[in-house]
Amino acid sequence: MRKWLILLALVVLLTPSPAQAQEGGTVTLDTLSVMLWSEYDQPSMLVIYNFTVTEDTTVPGTVDLRFPADANITAVAYQSGGELLLAQYKSLAVEDGNWQAIQIFLTERTTYHIEYYQPLKRSGEKRSFTYQWTGDYAVNAFDIEVQVPADSKGAKTTPVIPLMQSQGSLSGGARMSSLAQGQTYQLQLEYSRSSEIPLATPVSQQVEPLSPVNEDTDGRATLENLPMVLGGFGVALMIAALVYFFRGQSASARSAKPRRRSQRQEESSAPAYCPECGTRSQPGDRFCRVCGSKLR
Repeated sequence: MRKWLILLALVVLLTPSPAQAQEGGTVTLDTLSVMLWSEYDQPSMLVIYNFTVTEDTTVPGTVDLRFPADANITAVAYQSGGELLLAQYKSLAVEDGNWQAIQIFLTERTTYHIEYYQPLKRSGEKRSFTYQWTGDYAVNAFDIEVQVPADSKGAKTTPVIPLMQSQGSLSGGARMSSLAQGQTYQLQLEYSRSSEIPLATPVSQQVEPLSPVNEDTDGRATLENLPMVLGGFGVALMIAALVYFFRGQSASARSAKPRRRSQRQEESSAPAYCPECGTRSQPGDRFCRVCGSKLR
């Protein structure tokens, strides 16, 4: 019985695990797209990975990737049915303190998506950033894209990637046909910028600093021009008072005329009687209809 246990233990030790098989080079990335978006929605570098594996890569399986130790991983997902779904992953222990690693579980043969933020190096208005692909896997097609805000000055990369104006930013890209396993790729970016507003900030939130108020500011009253300001204000008050007075007089005159006319109408419409016989006259009569006497 003891011999059987020893034999079983040897079989387990000699059989490679899936992770060990992948470390031996059975995993190949068919495509790897790296996007470096500087100061996109934060004052740091947004790094985006999109990768697929080759047809001969076993799925389900795992892929182990390394990232800088100061990177803040914010998204690990995969495309399914036209949507990005959260992918399952776990952190791995690494001996080198400059790196961190995660293991992504491949559940479908599709595109996998990773996002992380990494600080920029700053010296006054100058910014710099270094990106490195560690060469953990062979890559059949490697693409890289660089984007910086449009108000950046002296933007350049090493190796050279021409940056052109495009939709409010300076951007450019390059493609390598293939990278072997263990072959690294490094890109350095440098530029200068005076603004701290992220590229993706809405226009309504882009508030520029206010200029200081001094004696030369338009519309500001000083001790030298204060008498002129007060004098002009007094003249305006006098003109307003005169306009109000004359409008009030004209309004009173207009209201009095209809009142006198109504009084005359009331007097003319009052009933009249004959002074001789007392008979009531009709409107418009000048002589009494009974005795013929002249009406007053």
